[in-house]
Amino acid sequence: MNILIEGWRNINHSYALVNQWQINELIKSSNIFFKDIPFYNENWTSKKNDSGLIDEIKNKINKIQPPSNHINYDITYRISYPFNFSKKFNSKIIFVFATTEYKNLAKTDYTCNDPIALSNEKNFFIHTPSNWSKEIFLTSGFRNDQVVVVPHGIDLNTFYLISDDKKKDVRNKYKIKSDEFVLTNVGAMTQNKGVEDVIAAYGILKKKNKNLKLILKDQSNLYNRKANSPIRNMENSKFNQKYKIFNEQMLNDIIIISENLNFSQLRDIYSITDCYVSPYKAEGFNLPPLEAAACGTQIVVTDGGPTDDYFYECMGFKIESREQNLNNNIYLSPKTNSLIEILETIIGKTDDQKQIRSNIVRKNFSWENVVKKLKKEFENKLSK
Repeated sequence: MNILIEGWRNINHSYALVNQWQINELIKSSNIFFKDIPFYNENWTSKKNDSGLIDEIKNKINKIQPPSNHINYDITYRISYPFNFSKKFNSKIIFVFATTEYKNLAKTDYTCNDPIALSNEKNFFIHTPSNWSKEIFLTSGFRNDQVVVVPHGIDLNTFYLISDDKKKDVRNKYKIKSDEFVLTNVGAMTQNKGVEDVIAAYGILKKKNKNLKLILKDQSNLYNRKANSPIRNMENSKFNQKYKIFNEQMLNDIIIISENLNFSQLRDIYSITDCYVSPYKAEGFNLPPLEAAACGTQIVVTDGGPTDDYFYECMGFKIESREQNLNNNIYLSPKTNSLIEILETIIGKTDDQKQIRSNIVRKNFSWENVVKKLKKEFENKLSK
């Protein structure tokens, strides 16, 4: 199978990372050609925003040949933003990778053609990673058979249970004591991630649990938004005025990581985490909780969103939520009380599900397995 990929690579934006992990699997059984698409932000570069992948994978991806007029392509696969909905492509069929967080496909999210204009195209398909995301593509005009749901995955060589000795070394690096209970959130620190809810719950629980610590890993190099931003917002909030959660000790026990981490370093953060907390409001997939669970860490995620697609009971807990609509942006509103109650039940408790949840994630959501599903979708559409 000849596949022409038009998209992003070499940086740590989620689209570029998904693309690179998929390529790492597709290249084993297909002929891959690559066309670089300009990044959404002209300030993003591989030097500033390194992907964090090992050199072997980077080199493999960078050696892929550019497109040629002499090749007959079976698939064009586009993965960049805004979504390129052009009907002009040099292959039998086309797949466009696209996600929606707020179930609202705005005109600024895509170029060339709107979904209704594409609804009669027999060779035009959307790949989206969750059923939450799929819903808006259907309501926007795409046919059901045009929208394919294939989830993201985890790298088996990176995300696994590490030894207790290794955990001790990592805890010592971050000056975390053996009896301290660690909550963690990794992400862009934008409003949809629910980081302020994490801080609110941490602040309430910190009053009763002095050995509680919070790790916030931001992506300030991509989005120019540091973890200090949601901390400051929560400090100035009505919630803090009411509950007075901020004090010197509470702030001192928040560990902020802003520098780029490679995937092994990210695994280490997940591994010393007692509970990965993600009370998100809107996500297209939400990969970090899945990666954390592969490392054995229990997760707490919002109920009703894209994480429902991959959540198993042994992974942890779901936060009660309700769906809301603001200016046609549909999102989830997780209940802070529900989050606090969940965390109260697990802080300080022995977690005996680490190996079980790691095994489930590694068995069902390896990049090898999910890319096999994606390639099967390619083959199914080609055969029709």
